Amino acid sequence: MLALRKQGTIIYAIFQKTFLSLKHRTNTAKSSELIDSITERVLNVTAKNTKARLTFVTRYYPPDPNINGESVWDMVKYLKEKYGTESNIICIDRSSNGGGAVRESAGNVVRIAPFSVNKSKFARFFLFLYDGYRLVKAAKKRFSNTVIICTTSPPLLPFWANMTLSGKVKWGIWFFDLFPESFGNDKTAIKNNFIYKWVLGKTYRHSPDFLIALGPRQAEFLLKKYNNENETAYSSLPCGVFYYQEKNKEKPKWWEQGKIILGYCGNLGAAHNPKFLKAVIDNINPEKYRLVLSLYGVHSEKYKTYAANKPGIVFTKRLQRGDLHFIDIHMVTLREEWTHLAVPSKAVSAISSGSTFMFSGSEDSDNWQLLQDAGWFIQEGSYKNMAAQLQTCFEDITPAQVIEKRKKAAMIAERLKQYVSDTYAFVEKQAII
Repeated sequence: MLALRKQGTIIYAIFQKTFLSLKHRTNTAKSSELIDSITERVLNVTAKNTKARLTFVTRYYPPDPNINGESVWDMVKYLKEKYGTESNIICIDRSSNGGGAVRESAGNVVRIAPFSVNKSKFARFFLFLYDGYRLVKAAKKRFSNTVIICTTSPPLLPFWANMTLSGKVKWGIWFFDLFPESFGNDKTAIKNNFIYKWVLGKTYRHSPDFLIALGPRQAEFLLKKYNNENETAYSSLPCGVFYYQEKNKEKPKWWEQGKIILGYCGNLGAAHNPKFLKAVIDNINPEKYRLVLSLYGVHSEKYKTYAANKPGIVFTKRLQRGDLHFIDIHMVTLREEWTHLAVPSKAVSAISSGSTFMFSGSEDSDNWQLLQDAGWFIQEGSYKNMAAQLQTCFEDITPAQVIEKRKKAAMIAERLKQYVSDTYAFVEKQAII
């Protein structure tokens, strides 16, 4: 065990020095100077914001449309308007393919300049992880007199926070997807790797002063990981519900009178079951339904190609948040083995907008536990099994049922808003050193 700890400490040191030595591998003095400057300097900051009581650490932030950054924006704006609480936000100056709304920044925003050494996947992967180290280091260096709240984007941000902030400042974690678990969730070789085990142990070694989870079930899951179920203060805030949310009145081009509108809008990645979407595509009746697809993620191109030119299916590059309510039933999938490691925001966004959803995953997921009265459940299984369930479900659904579940969605949306106001009040209470 002692040997493992020593190995881990050595790896941690090597990991830091690897990136600090990248400047010596570049071809020009100009490149070296650039890496030096972006390691030590952040953009658009002229002085420390001495009024701020909170500092949020996240990879993306508006005007970028990433959903995690948009969630931070909503809290920052609310805390300022409701309580007069000032906030700093430290983020990477990058763009994502997120499906959130395009917002104007709120708060005192610190954008760390992005950089890359080359186009290799290996280099980009480690630089991606190194973003988390740079963000936490900048937060501690510049805003240690505030309460620091780290999100879980970029991956391993909680690991860096635990290594850097524990015992030194008051800090909390706002959980979205869980890392490093999501790296090794369906890869036995990674789970058995001693580096993975060491990082996992360090990530949960010290409890933060408080945490925000995506729902009550994820909160229970996390508290067990920290082995202190009765000590860490926590609140639940489903991702995808906002205090500031607008609905467009003008119907989008893809909307069609007299059809039940289905939609899969968002990430189709490792955590999602592409067989579920394939079964949806194969079993819709174009006389009754229209399916709107707005996809990104590792499986997206394959299923864009598969669905192309099929009757009843339309594509849109990016679905605006203000148009979500024009979709009657949002398709949501989460592989059962990913339960609590992720809680798809598309389900919460659907209900918050007044729409319904169809969910394939675990019944223990916060998605189903919180929202089931406004949804339909498809048991995860083989393609053949899910296709049979969907065929029956699509045959049975009526416009009247959709209207009834939309009414239930409106009631659930009010409860979700209560989660928002309760969690924002919780954070305000925590913003005291």
